[in-house]
Amino acid sequence: MAIKGSFHIIRYLLRHDRLRFARVLLLSLVTGILEAVNIAAIYPILTAAFVDGAGDSGIISSMFARLADLLPFENQFISYCVVFLIITVLTFISRIIFINYRVKFATRLVQRNQEEIFDKYMKADYQHFIDHQQGELIYNVVTGPNQIALLVSSVTELLQQAIISITVLIFLFSLSWVGALVVIVIAIGYHFLTRFIGRRVAYYSAAGEREANRETNIILNEVITGIKQVKVYNTTLDWIRRFNNVIRRRWAYYIRRNFWQNVPVPFLFLVLYLAIGVIALLISIMAPLTFTELIPIYGTFGFAIFRLFTMVGTMGTYFVQFMSTLPDCEAIYSIQHEKISTIEDGSREFSSFNSGIRFEDVNFSYQGRTKTLRDISVSFEKGKTVAIVGRSGSGKTTIVSLILRLFQPDAGAVLIDGVELKEYRLSSLLDRIGYVDQDTFIFNDTVRNNITLRSEKYSDEEVFRAAGYADAHDFITDLPQGYDTQVGDKGVRLSGGQKQRIAVARAMIRQPDILIFDEATNALDSVSEAAVQKAIDEISRDHTVIIIAHRLSTVVNADKIIVMVGGRIAEEGTHRELLNNRKEYWQLYQGQVRSDESV
Repeated sequence: MAIKGSFHIIRYLLRHDRLRFARVLLLSLVTGILEAVNIAAIYPILTAAFVDGAGDSGIISSMFARLADLLPFENQFISYCVVFLIITVLTFISRIIFINYRVKFATRLVQRNQEEIFDKYMKADYQHFIDHQQGELIYNVVTGPNQIALLVSSVTELLQQAIISITVLIFLFSLSWVGALVVIVIAIGYHFLTRFIGRRVAYYSAAGEREANRETNIILNEVITGIKQVKVYNTTLDWIRRFNNVIRRRWAYYIRRNFWQNVPVPFLFLVLYLAIGVIALLISIMAPLTFTELIPIYGTFGFAIFRLFTMVGTMGTYFVQFMSTLPDCEAIYSIQHEKISTIEDGSREFSSFNSGIRFEDVNFSYQGRTKTLRDISVSFEKGKTVAIVGRSGSGKTTIVSLILRLFQPDAGAVLIDGVELKEYRLSSLLDRIGYVDQDTFIFNDTVRNNITLRSEKYSDEEVFRAAGYADAHDFITDLPQGYDTQVGDKGVRLSGGQKQRIAVARAMIRQPDILIFDEATNALDSVSEAAVQKAIDEISRDHTVIIIAHRLSTVVNADKIIVMVGGRIAEEGTHRELLNNRKEYWQLYQGQVRSDESV
């Protein structure tokens, strides 16, 4: 990726915190200048120690001479040492302040991006979650943004080290322009080496590492979610092999990136040590009589080069680190710019349910699939129980999904009390609807929190009343800690019937006007089904209820039964009327009766 593009991404990530970032850079600048001055302070000390007093010729010497004159010491050497100590302490304090502020700033940046991405995902429509794997979404929210902290650290450290390096180079030029030129040549060579490693190795290795990490998250999420199927179908070894392959690929990229990230520094110090040794030999051979007088210059030059090369080496490491953070930062930039499809919210408040729900010539198809609903026109009257039946794939659940506004119709309209659903505020609409499906999700929490979904607006009395509606209060009070019993991951400590009754209580505590049961008893045994069905029958007496059912025996008392075939309404009526018609419903019913008789 081009450096220009990288800085564009950085500017975007800092869009809300540019003033704070400017403060980080200012602290970096101050710390860098102090560290450079600290290095330069070595020269007057060595001069005072090895030469007959430190002169005040030159900018560096005169600056330190003026500082030393401010101190109440007659001994020049002691004055320079005290100046050095004061600068050292100031440098340390400045660096501590800089590190503290930088860490807080980077943390704030990561936190904000995590919150923004999570908020964006939560406001996305249901289709977005169908189109993306869970592990990928989790990685994008949790792991990816962490690289922003490394990016901030890399950029600020690069800037600071660059400031120190430039300042030290100016100081070296004041001591020996020839020596400074040699240092610049070595630094340029080192720059191209780290640039090559950063762009050709670190960036692509980090991109491969990111992809492998994403795949690891996906595998872990899928295998833990489907562990029962994995065990039952004896695919454990297949998952182990798949996981191991991804992990090996991830660590292969890691080894490659980290090896080349650490190569430049040893190489730089090899050149440094060889240069110091060769220069010392040349001085002792070519100028043996003035060797002692050259010690201050040589000593300061050597120490400055040592620190300079250390910083240049650190700059190389930070540059490689900077390049390795870019794949994740690019992904964050793309996510933040990505136009995620959402369900458009309305402005009208849905305060009460007065007449009914009506579908008018509704057509709908899932993304990339043929039409699921065709010209659906049907009504659900207030206070009535309406059942939707049909074979798998006939469009039953899709009708409910449109009422819940998980999807928008491709054509036609869905209305409540004569007003299109899209005109209502989504939150006010969903507050008046209770929904129970066959795959109820139970959170790893207490029974109480699974009913209230951690909302604090419900009293104990309301919780108990909702559980009573669901015929769940008795079994809940028999649990070890009653309503405060931890139910385990996905409700593993509960039976299927108990989970469904908690789901019914979850729907009832909202005191909804409309209740939807999407094959709520389909996966239950006969005893559990009877308990849940009893709760549904009780609720149906004074609520508007929509039931999607596979077992027709559960809907014989419905006020109206809608029969779906191939995305169309084949017929509708009461149980008795539909049997008398001897059409699609009669065939479904006869098939189930024969199946029950054979059992």
